[in-house]
Amino acid sequence: MERGSWAVDVAELRRWHLTPADPYCAIIAADARFCATDYADDQSWELQIGVGDSPALALSTRYGGRLGQASLAPLWTVGGQLRYAAQDFHTPPAIIHFAPGYLRADGQLTPELGLTAEFFVFESHACGGRFTLSNSGNESVHVRADLVGFAAAEGRERRVTLVPAGEGHALTFGKTANLRPVIVVEGGASDGLSASQVGVSLTIPARGEAVVRWAHGGEKSIASSLALAGRWLARDWNAVLARTARGVSSVPIVETGEPDLDILLAASYQQLLQAFLNPEGPLPNPSIVGTRHPGRGFSTRADGSAHPRAWAGQSGPLIYPAALSAAMADARLAQALVRNELAVQQEDGSIDWRPGLAGQQQGLLALPVLARLAWGVFQYTEDDAFLAEVFPGLLRFLRRWRGADLDLDGDGLPEWQSEVQAGYPFFPAFGRGFPWAQNADIGTAETPDLLACLLSEAVSLREMAFYLRDTEVEAECAGYAEGYAAALESLWDGERYSYRDRDTHQMGGGRVLFADAPADAPLFLAEQLDPPARLLITLHGGAEQTPRFSLLVEGLDADGQPLRETLGPEKIVWTHSRGTLTTQAVFGVVNALHPEGLSRVFRMSGATVDWSRRDINALLPMWAAVLPAERVDQLIAYYEAALRVPNGVTMVATDDLAYRPDQRDGAGGVWPYWLTLVGEGLIEAGRFDAAAGLLLRLLKAQIEALRTHKAFSEYLHSNEPVGLGEIGHVGGIAPLHLFLRVVGVRIVSADKVWAGGPFPLAAPVTVRRLGVAVTRSADGTNIVFPSGRTVSLPPGALMTEIVDEEVVPAVNYRHTEGTEGM
Repeated sequence: MERGSWAVDVAELRRWHLTPADPYCAIIAADARFCATDYADDQSWELQIGVGDSPALALSTRYGGRLGQASLAPLWTVGGQLRYAAQDFHTPPAIIHFAPGYLRADGQLTPELGLTAEFFVFESHACGGRFTLSNSGNESVHVRADLVGFAAAEGRERRVTLVPAGEGHALTFGKTANLRPVIVVEGGASDGLSASQVGVSLTIPARGEAVVRWAHGGEKSIASSLALAGRWLARDWNAVLARTARGVSSVPIVETGEPDLDILLAASYQQLLQAFLNPEGPLPNPSIVGTRHPGRGFSTRADGSAHPRAWAGQSGPLIYPAALSAAMADARLAQALVRNELAVQQEDGSIDWRPGLAGQQQGLLALPVLARLAWGVFQYTEDDAFLAEVFPGLLRFLRRWRGADLDLDGDGLPEWQSEVQAGYPFFPAFGRGFPWAQNADIGTAETPDLLACLLSEAVSLREMAFYLRDTEVEAECAGYAEGYAAALESLWDGERYSYRDRDTHQMGGGRVLFADAPADAPLFLAEQLDPPARLLITLHGGAEQTPRFSLLVEGLDADGQPLRETLGPEKIVWTHSRGTLTTQAVFGVVNALHPEGLSRVFRMSGATVDWSRRDINALLPMWAAVLPAERVDQLIAYYEAALRVPNGVTMVATDDLAYRPDQRDGAGGVWPYWLTLVGEGLIEAGRFDAAAGLLLRLLKAQIEALRTHKAFSEYLHSNEPVGLGEIGHVGGIAPLHLFLRVVGVRIVSADKVWAGGPFPLAAPVTVRRLGVAVTRSADGTNIVFPSGRTVSLPPGALMTEIVDEEVVPAVNYRHTEGTEGM
């Protein structure tokens, strides 16, 4: 008989006691660091801990979206009494351990009969459970242990049946799309009473124990599923558990004195590590998906190319916080995300915005945050070989962003190719296809967010070049940084960094030229525009299908010369029977509009572009640049007045007509990636208290949302602790990198630590990793190495490099704003 988990040294697994009243996430999936994963068919599971008359334990899946629900729940018969629901237990189960691909829950069936229930996900198609029954009494106990299956699809319960398995039986949920999943209980058979359960009868001796194991195989035939389950039942599960324990040995353990916050941070690390899948297709390294939960993972195409958005590739807004958060948990995974970006780089330096495991591409240039990301990962790992490897490709990528085709007016301020490329396609100024948004073409704008990203890339590459002793490239990137900083200054409007027209460099609001005019006849305006401006023409009416039309705009340019521009359906995003066109030309006078091909059911309205819409992008220069204290004060005042919300910082000004705290039919909510950028910006500006306040508001909301939903969500409601967007989204975990920056701790290895800087939190925080313990508080910093050596730093100490033998100053780093303390 295989012994239970206490036969394995699981000291690396932190001990908890989590009940349904606590904020936790019990979703488990195959750990790609040790397990086989299948991008096209990944099956993950979730454990429900019951209350009252609900099952005490139920492990469920949706087979990646194939099924509405499939669940397995243990049923115990002890002394003739059934124990299934939580209320039937002497002590209902509570989660004791969680790790990638592993959960353990302990409870008491009776005062004498304890239960340890462990759940493993072995690979994308296989999982299993181990129930250890411990009898503390002086008499033997007879128990029947059954596993009960339940399945539902399209609102109706599905039949669960038995199939022969060796000398006994196995459960099957029947045909589930292209699967024939099977559950085998070791030595199990039907009780002859129910076709939806299978189990074994046991006698547990006094002061003894018994173990029941079961395995699930999710393959395309009954035979292959039985074979897969059988292979795992033949394996040593204690070896699997020992491997799991080793896998979390490098993951930071954070102790804040607030149990709920500790759970949130630990669950965030677990879900982050589970978000990785093994390399496939064009990506040679492990990659990440947004939503690895029971309802995602199945692609109707065998190569995985039919996955929805959250599984369609690794975008900048996904990998920037993920890699930086993973860097101190598993450096290989953090580095893999950077390496994958460079693996798809083209000869001209281009990197696609969202490269995927099935070869998916967005067709846009990647968000320029990759050098900043790689430099941050390096500071957690201090892996010189990695830095030298990725540096040339990252430099080529920045040079590609300096191409003339991305800066149409040639003034050194490139333009986005698409509103999607900016990472948030819902900004009211540029949202396309939304009736509540202006729908301006973002390619006609110069924006502070793009300049901030490019400046940050140039600064990061300059610092890499300094570290690598490449003086020529250092000078090149220093020149780039100076140019971007000067260009950024030209976007300051006296209150904030603002959008402006690409060609005229005009800022400020727009004005309505005409409204609801018939679109089946010419419209004569003779409207002078001072200053000259580009036009937004909105068509509405007709059906959902994009109309075939042409629209000729006639007028004069800024110099009084005749100007004509023809617009057509190729330039419009048509949704909800409406669409908006942006002129590429700038008009000083608009004389007439001549529509062709539109019937009388269509109407049109016209305005000049409003560049004054306020949003979070105005703050991003703080993240990238060294700003004067007065400028920082102005930006913080803007943030406090326009963007601060109870749960952090929202995406658009709260007085904008399109603002919605839940982002329904508008823009808003709190998105951890964007909050991370703002938080880092506050740290770069030396405003640690403001960064901590921002972070703590988010964490408080995330705790309550996790308590309610038992899963992370893509983003949060601005005001209420409610998760929104895609459920189970890794982009919605706690911003672990930002948390470590606020706390001021980097544990590089078992004998090297960086710690120090202002400590803006009220209570002490301890971070443990690799046997090192770093405690920071208002009273100073204390580091204990595995050797037993202790080092203390006074409260005012700057970020300091500490090694086990001696405290030494930084030798190779030239920290600057935009890179220090990352």
